Amino acid sequence: MSADRPGSNAAKRSRVSLFAIIGLALGVLALALPAVPALVTAAGGIILGVLGRRQFTRDPSTGPGWVSLAAIIVSAFVFVSQAVILSVVYFSA
Repeated sequence: MSADRPGSNAAKRSRVSLFAIIGLALGVLALALPAVPALVTAAGGIILGVLGRRQFTRDPSTGPGWVSLAAIIVSAFVFVSQAVILSVVYFSA
């Protein structure tokens, strides 16, 4: 088969890590959730983004690294912002 040869275009085509895609989706979803569920969802997005980034550094053919970085950045932004909001609400007396 021509697709199985190392020099073919199908073998050189990169695929995006599923961890990174799901992590980015969780980070974007966390933007629309209330505070406590957003913290949990954003933490999951961070974890999956890191797993996707580690997979990309081990095997660069798993796609562009910006997807996992975007998952980490968006999820971390949501996590920190919601943590600040919750800490102000709960610890202001």
